Formats: sequence, structure tokens, C-alpha cells
Amino acid sequence: MHLLVVGINYKTADVSVREKLHFSDEVKPEAYNLLKTYKSIKGSVILSTCNRVEIYTAVNDVEKGYIENLDFINRFHQLSLEDIQPVIYQKNCQDAVLHLFKVTSSLDSMVLGEYQIQGQVRDAYFAAQDQHATNGLLNKVFQTAIQIGKKVRSETKIGDGSVSVATLAVDVIKQIFENKKGLNILMLGAGKMSNLTASYLQEQFGECSITFANRSGAANIAERLNARTIEYKQRFEAIPENDVIIASTSAPNYIMCRHEISMMAEQLKGKTRIFIDLSIPRNIDPEINKEDNCFVYSIDDINKMIDSNLDKRSQEITKAEQIIQDISEDYFEWYSKQFIMPVMAEIKKGLVVLKESTLDLYEPFTNKLEEKDREELSNLMDSYSNRIIRVIMSNLRKASTREEMISITKTLKDSFTIDLPEHE
Repeated sequence: MHLLVVGINYKTADVSVREKLHFSDEVKPEAYNLLKTYKSIKGSVILSTCNRVEIYTAVNDVEKGYIENLDFINRFHQLSLEDIQPVIYQKNCQDAVLHLFKVTSSLDSMVLGEYQIQGQVRDAYFAAQDQHATNGLLNKVFQTAIQIGKKVRSETKIGDGSVSVATLAVDVIKQIFENKKGLNILMLGAGKMSNLTASYLQEQFGECSITFANRSGAANIAERLNARTIEYKQRFEAIPENDVIIASTSAPNYIMCRHEISMMAEQLKGKTRIFIDLSIPRNIDPEINKEDNCFVYSIDDINKMIDSNLDKRSQEITKAEQIIQDISEDYFEWYSKQFIMPVMAEIKKGLVVLKESTLDLYEPFTNKLEEKDREELSNLMDSYSNRIIRVIMSNLRKASTREEMISITKTLKDSFTIDLPEHE
């Protein structure tokens, strides 16, 4: 069984591509049901965030597993493989494991040290478990990844400053508006990202006015932040009185388009308005940028505005990588045993078959022996078989790398096949 990851992230594809492969929580059950229909895929976990979409699968055959993953993406999202394959990456076996460990530790994040990814990996794993989509390999590797993420955050300073997409969005607002007092901010959505952003806004600006426009669920957040709420359908009416509009919803398409803003041109005249889109898929039409005094920032734009304090976090990478290496040793030791022990068990079964066949072949001779002698002969042959197994295991431990150990084990598995001819 091998770990395979197929995906895209901010390094290989911009937000306009990533949003096409996004898996919302609502569609994940359907996605897992489809993944379960593929013969090579024995388990799966889908990690879908604003910066990456990755499908982790446990497969018997890496090549077949990769082809089936591509077919799954094509069927589920109705996308042409010719369009998306150039931006898709594949990692398998040890590379896939170490990739997940780095992702969970935020070493692969656009914003080094951002703290949300650890929770996103954990939630993705739990969601897959709820759908009965994981297996022993995926359980072990994701539990280890979560353990590593916690240890990196607690034992290094890589997360100092609590940088996240939400905090960076607020930093953008601070850079644009010199006078930070009296800002009016309209929040579209009331999920985790909206909650984090609104909390940080209040912490940084204090005197700002926050309004939530949401279909449901904003009342508790608004009360805690001393914010007001309006009906979602009133969102356009609220734009003229607000300086910043921040969208973070699960809507599958634009909830603010250019033509709607164009119709409000007279009301918006003479005042800068910032539209910040923290959603995947995007909720705010980037064409709004073409309207006078309107500026749209996507998740990619926000992520690129990394402050100089991140240089300090870079010094913590070495410490984080050492933690990953230390805990990885235990994981790969476990993985090696999972691969080797079943092969050794099969070889031992084969030796038992060989012993019984040999005793049958020499039955005319063994029948002349006393019962006690026959039993001793059988025990002697068992002892010899066990010694063979111990010699094989001892030699496997001399392998210079785990890859070499697994390769030798595969050869043993393929070559140690006992196929006895019929005899009279």
C-alpha cells in the first residue's frame, strides 16, 4: 500500500484555476462516494483550502492510482484534463508523506507560519473518517502529520505573530487607509474566516463599524463584536455607506458583479472602496476593478503582501524540519514493518506448505518411525523454517535505506512462490 497525493496549490495555479477544483464541505460526501468506485484507490482524504486542493489516496499501484485520480477530477468537476494536467503535481510514497508533514507544519504555505492549515488538515481528515473513506495507512499518516503540526507550533517560533489570510487582509486595509478611525466595513458571510477577520479588524481599528450581511448565523458573532446585521439581500444597499467590503462565503459563484456596481456609480462617486475576496470559489467579480475608485483584492493578492516579519520566521524552518525528521523516523519504521511483516508471513506459510509436501513425499519412510520421532522431525523442520525467516530479517536490517529494504522485500515476495508439482 502506497500514499499518493495529486493536487494543485498557489505555486502551480492561480485562484482562477484553483476555484474550479475546489471541494466544498457540501459536495465532499458525493466526492468520496465516487472515489470509492475506483479499484486502485483503497482510501482517500480531500484537503481543499483557499491555497491548495490535494487528494491523498492509499493505492496498491501508484501509476494506476494516479490515472484514476485524474479521471476522478475530470468526472467530478467536468474539466478537461488537457487544461488542468499541466498545473497538477503528483507525489508518492515517502515524498507524499513528507509533503503532508510540511503542509501541516505550514512550511509549504504561502504565508510561512500561518496557523489555519493545521486545523484544515485535521478537519479534512475527520471529514474523510465520517465518510468511512480512510484506511490504516491514511489514519497513521494523518495522525502523525497532526502530531508534527502541533509540535512545530509549540516548540518553534514559526507562528509568531499569528499570521493568516485574515490578518493579512486587515494589513492591506491598514496600508490603504491612512486614517484608520471611523472605517465602515461590510462583511459578507459569517463563517470561520469572517469571524477571524472581523475580530482582527476590531482589535486593530477599535473604532471601526462592522456590518454583517448574511442569510443566517451572524447574530452571535455580531453581538460579540458589537456589530450590526442586515439581511443578505440588502448587501448592495449597504455598499455606499461602507469603505471596505469583505466577502467570505461558500457561494459557488460571484455574489457581486461589475454590472451591479456600475448601476451604483453615482452613489459611489468620489470615494475609494476596497473589495476583499477571501472566498474559494471567488465571490467578487474581478472586473469591478475597472470601475472608478473600486479596487478588488483576491486571496492571491492578499497572500502576496507578506510583511518583513516573516524573515524572522524563516530562521525557525531548520528547527521545524528537524522535528519533521525526528517524528518521520518513527512513521517510516512503522511503514516498513507494515510492508515487510505480511511478506514474511507469506514466506512462512510457504515454508509450512513445503514441509508438509516433503513429509507427504517421504511418507513411506516416516511411517516406519515412532510417533515421537515423527513429531521431532516435524519440529526440526519448523525450527529450520524459522531460522530461514530470521536470516532473511537480519539481512533486511542491513539494507542501507528503507527504499532498499522495501525493494528487497518486493523481490522476495515476487520470487519466493512455492508451486509444488503433483507427485504420486
